Parts: sequence; structure tokens; C-alpha cells
Amino acid sequence: MLKNNPVIKFILKYKFLILILILVTLLRIPSLFEPNHYADEDIYLTLGQGLKKGLVFYRDIHDNKPPLLYLTAAIAGNITNFKIILLFWNLVNIVLVWFLASNFFKSSRTIFLITLLFGIFSTIPLLEGNLANGEIFMIMPITAAIIILFTSQKYFWAGILFSLGFLFKVPVGFEFLGILFWLTFYQSKTVLLGIKKIFSKDILFLIFGFILPILYTIVYYFIVGAGLAYIKAAFFQNVGYLSSWENHSPFFQSGLFIRAAILFICFAFIYFFRNKLTPKFGFIALWFLSSLFGALLSGRPYPHYLIEIILPTILVTMTLFSEPKLYFKTISFSLLIILIFSIFYFKFWHYHTLDYYQNFVKYQFRLIDKNQYLNFFGDGVITNQKISEYIKSNTTNQDRIFVWGTEPSIYVLSNRLPVGKYTVAYHISDFNGYQETIDAIKSRGPKFIVGYSMSNQPFPELNDILRYYFLDKIFGSTLIFQKR
Repeated sequence: MLKNNPVIKFILKYKFLILILILVTLLRIPSLFEPNHYADEDIYLTLGQGLKKGLVFYRDIHDNKPPLLYLTAAIAGNITNFKIILLFWNLVNIVLVWFLASNFFKSSRTIFLITLLFGIFSTIPLLEGNLANGEIFMIMPITAAIIILFTSQKYFWAGILFSLGFLFKVPVGFEFLGILFWLTFYQSKTVLLGIKKIFSKDILFLIFGFILPILYTIVYYFIVGAGLAYIKAAFFQNVGYLSSWENHSPFFQSGLFIRAAILFICFAFIYFFRNKLTPKFGFIALWFLSSLFGALLSGRPYPHYLIEIILPTILVTMTLFSEPKLYFKTISFSLLIILIFSIFYFKFWHYHTLDYYQNFVKYQFRLIDKNQYLNFFGDGVITNQKISEYIKSNTTNQDRIFVWGTEPSIYVLSNRLPVGKYTVAYHISDFNGYQETIDAIKSRGPKFIVGYSMSNQPFPELNDILRYYFLDKIFGSTLIFQKR
């Protein structure tokens, strides 16, 4: 009788998927207890806070990503809720990965292994899976879009989903182009037929679906008076960001151009050998290459960039071990070698996973006190909490403050907005916002200015402003100035 129960039948059918979801939930529980310690998360939360207080992204408060990540942070409101949203978002992604793997492989063991590996590597701190970065959010709509392409062929809705991923972070655009190449040139006998296929109804629907949400955001921000600021910040300013880490050499000698040339050569190789490959393997190879290019776009070694490549890497690895034909194995192995070389060449950072979980377990079992637990996340965590409490108790909700440093958690924890549009010192430096910030300080007169000794950027005009302030408090090496 029990076996005929629909719920029991569902549980038995997906018991291994359910076990993976339970495991990932357990692995994510420590993230729900993390303090505000990661600057990017606090920048997103500060922008979300600004939205709820009537500010307009890009015009009144700044960061250089598309808006969906900030909207998600606004819904969350605080770091714990942000991590809860991330938890459920990732669980949905894991379910989608299970069904996507079912479209590529017949073996239930392989499907289980793909889903398990994705669940673990997209969750643990090794690649910053515990943090609410754009990559961890953008990959879920990509997975859903690919499932739609392989099952129902609803091209318009697949395009919409790719666009939603893009509106979390722009590297999705390169994955979209890679999959567009697969749909057109890869599956055509000649280049001319591939060009002709671009103008077919299905592909035009896919492209239209991709463009529509992006176009909607552009129109919206023009209506609210932030159109040019949005386009400049979310799209064009990323060009400067991409080049700022590497040497400022001419474009045709830059690392970005070299990577694009290598991508083109790899695409050409896959294209010329497409008759010996299956459409699904060609898709996996092209998706891997385009997502790797997206992960390496800036040439920066931040590990969360590699989250974009997790699922394609697992699919390539499974192909290496499951395909009997030598040329499948050779291409799969070559792709993995390119990835390994890239990780070492760009010297990608990584974070210690075991220490992270040990710190949480020790705290839960009272083997360490709260301060020891918090100090694991950085020496400034406790100091920032104290500063935020002091500012919050000595200001009103309408008061603005200014933090000269890379500690946006002060804005989040005190629930106070920055005096200008920039939330961290390096944004003021990168986007030459010194005069704009000084003008904002003069016009709004923040009650408190927080100065961190770690902010090495020179800002002599700020010293002139401080003549109208007195040193009120010192928290460690952090100076709190109050308006006279």
C-alpha cells in the first residue's frame, strides 16, 4: 500500500537527489551564521538598502554590475536572509542539474555523481560557494535555459532565462554566444547555412528573448533618470575593470585579446571536427570553452569566478570517463588541461574549507567563544560591529555617514546610507569620484566620518574637510570623526 502512495513513489524515485539536497543544506547551514565580513556582499546589501530608502541604482548609489543582484539584496535586507535566499536558489539549481545531466547521460550513477559534485563545489568555501556573489546566482537561469533548449525547444523563454542570468552578471553573454554558435554554425553543413540559420524564426526568438529584459532595464533606468549612468556602470565601466588588473598594453597585445584568439581557435577546431562528434558533446565542449572565457574575462584570480565553469567542467570530465571513443577522450582531456593551465597561470586563490567548518563546529559546541568565532572571518569583523552600533545609536535614520575604506558593512549594520554614491574607497579611486564625493560631503554634512588606516589611497581634500570635525572615538586603528 505504501509503495502506491504518490509521495512515497516520488521519494523512492528521487531518493538520491533528495539525499544530495539534504547534504548541501547541511553544508550551507554554517553560512547562515556568518557575520558581515565580505565586502562585495555588503556592497550589494548597501545598494539594496539604498533602494528601499528611495535611491536609484547607478544614479544615486553605485556599483558596476547589472541590477538583479542588488534587487535580491534589497529583498534580503540583511546578511542572514541573503544567505537563506542563496541556499534555496542553489537547491533549485541542483535539481535542475539533475534533470540536465539526465539529458546528457543514461547512467543513473553518472547522473548522481554529476549532481553531487556540482552540489558540493558550488557550496563549499573552496570557490567561495558560501558567498552571495553574482556567479552563484547567474548559473541557475543558465541551467534552466539549457534544459528548455534540449527538451521543449522554447527558444524565446530560453532567451529570457539567459538574459536573467546576464542581468546578474555580464559573463553570461559569452555563454549565450557559445550556445548560439552551437545552434547555428555547429549544426549546419556550411558556414553560409550557419549564417542563414541565424535569421531563422527559432534563433530570432532566442535572441529577442535575450535582448528583451535587458532592453526593459535600459528603458526603465532612462525613465527614472539613470539611463546613461546605468549603461556606463553596468556595461562600459566593466571595460576599465577588465583591463585594470593586467598590464595596460594595446588591445591587440593584451591578455584579453590573446584569450579571445585562443577561444576562436578552439571554436574553429570543434567546428571542423563536428562531423565526428555528437551534437551533445559539441554542445558540452563549446559551453565549456565559452564559460571558461567568461570566468577568465578579467584575468583576476578571484575563486568565485570559477563557479561559472563548475558544471561544464563536470560534464567534460564525465565524458572523458564514459565515452569509449578515443577522439572524445582526447578532446575532453585537452579541455581539462586548458582549465588546469588557466588556474595555475592566473594563480587563482582558494579558501580553506575544513577550517571553515571546524570553526563553526567549535563555536556550536562552545569550544571557542563568540569573539574567536568572529575573528576567523577577519580581524575587523568585531571592530566594524562596534563602530556600527555606536553610529546607529548616535544618528537618526535620515543621517548619512562617510566611510573612507573598504568596509561597507558599516553602512549595512548601522542601517545608514553613504553620503555620496560610492560605498568603498576603491570605487572612488577607480572611477575618479573624489570631487563628487567631496561635493556630497560638503552639501550633506555627514555627522560621522569613519577613517580606516588601511585605505592607502591618498585623499588630501578629505583632510581639509576634517578641520570641521573632531576625533570622537578610536576603535583599534579606526578613527571616528564627528561633525563639530
